[in-house]
Amino acid sequence: MNRLKELRKEKGLTLKQMGQLLNMLDSTLSQYENGRRRPKEETWKKLADFFDASVPYLQGATTYEVLDPLEKGIYDHVTVAMDRAFNEYALLPETREKILKTIAYSIENGEFN
Repeated sequence: MNRLKELRKEKGLTLKQMGQLLNMLDSTLSQYENGRRRPKEETWKKLADFFDASVPYLQGATTYEVLDPLEKGIYDHVTVAMDRAFNEYALLPETREKILKTIAYSIENGEFN
């Protein structure tokens, strides 16, 4: 589950207003919010800039906000690498989060040395 709808509502914007500000169709934004369509990497970055948030946070990462700056950098790097590696696969945000958590767990427990 991504956080686009939550952040849009926090800003007090309708889909139409947000679409106008971002020069995007409100129907496309609605599909992004509801998980029926996945934004491209450059669109995630545009949305992250708009909301002053990270791409992983927008995509629903639950641990991102509590990470220190070094961990956030690693997390962002792994997320970008996953986007490139799995570009042709339609991974759900929940699946991506599980993969990232597995990698983080493995690093924390010394499984990657």
